[in-house]
Amino acid sequence: MIYDLKKWWRVRHAKHYLNHHWHLITDIILLMIIVGLCLTLITIHYYPQPKIDNQPINHLDKSLLATTTAAGSLLVKSTTVKNNIYSGETFIVKINLENNGEDDINDLVLSPQFTSKSFSINKLENTEASSSLTVKGRKLLLAKLAAGETAEFSLKVTLNNEIDSPRSITWFANASYQEAGKSYVSNYDFPDLKLITDLKLEAVAYYNSPLGDQLGSGPIPPSLGLPTNYWIFFEVNNHGNDLANLAVSAKLPEGVTLSNHKTLSAGEFNYNESQKRLTWTVSNVSVKNDLYQIGFEVELLPLAKQLNTSPLLVDNISYLATDAYTGEKLSGKLAAVDTTLPQDAINKGQGVVIK
Repeated sequence: MIYDLKKWWRVRHAKHYLNHHWHLITDIILLMIIVGLCLTLITIHYYPQPKIDNQPINHLDKSLLATTTAAGSLLVKSTTVKNNIYSGETFIVKINLENNGEDDINDLVLSPQFTSKSFSINKLENTEASSSLTVKGRKLLLAKLAAGETAEFSLKVTLNNEIDSPRSITWFANASYQEAGKSYVSNYDFPDLKLITDLKLEAVAYYNSPLGDQLGSGPIPPSLGLPTNYWIFFEVNNHGNDLANLAVSAKLPEGVTLSNHKTLSAGEFNYNESQKRLTWTVSNVSVKNDLYQIGFEVELLPLAKQLNTSPLLVDNISYLATDAYTGEKLSGKLAAVDTTLPQDAINKGQGVVIK
């Protein structure tokens, strides 16, 4: 065996190693790899590795080991007076607590939480000053709820709304308390809320546009016996949700008539001449579209009794729409528009009729 190895070595040395040293280097590396693999197999066979416990190590203090995420004997029910609210609106939440166990519940802490970072508690108030429930910052504290006892509280809540999306508010109360020497932590859902869209309607009159272009005609200030034409604009500013079936109506007062000139970005415009009532309807107002506007020209022929006054150009302005997301009916009235032209930078205040 040894003789054969020596012979193999002499032949290989003369044939390969003397002329090319890289053969020797390659053989040495291969030999080292083979020896390493053999040693690894021997180690695994004769020295097996101990089994590893994959369970996480709990470093909690022993006093907290009794804590459980399962609910104890506490029941929490909540209702809201209404489920649709405006952004920033204060609303009422009623909370009913019940201890259906045989031991007292102590050191109860309720903390409202939100599933979206878009919302947070701005203000939390207890409506009953003599209540045993204490409000501390954004938490509700109750020292004791006896076995079999129920308690009801009414809270005023105001939320912060950081961004427009989502338009729904999903929240819950995180509850922690002590019962029979154990600590319990659990979550209880609050009723979902929806944000109502923020709808504003503007009615303005111009003789000259905000850019200075002349829209109207006739004397300024208006004069007795001479017609002056103005442009009236209704503009929708909607922020939040789409609207359905927007309807705006108004009436032309005495001394004012409707001309044939108008501009319309969406919807339909109708005028009842016998009643002097005009209506603008839009079946769908999308929040993705910024411009919903109508403009129409009116002619004022001042009456003798309007001398030294600023006559009305349009009055009885009202609107009605449906919030497509919440289903809320939205309505309102706007102030009448007269010849004082508060938004007209050039002719502002020049609305009093002269001779």
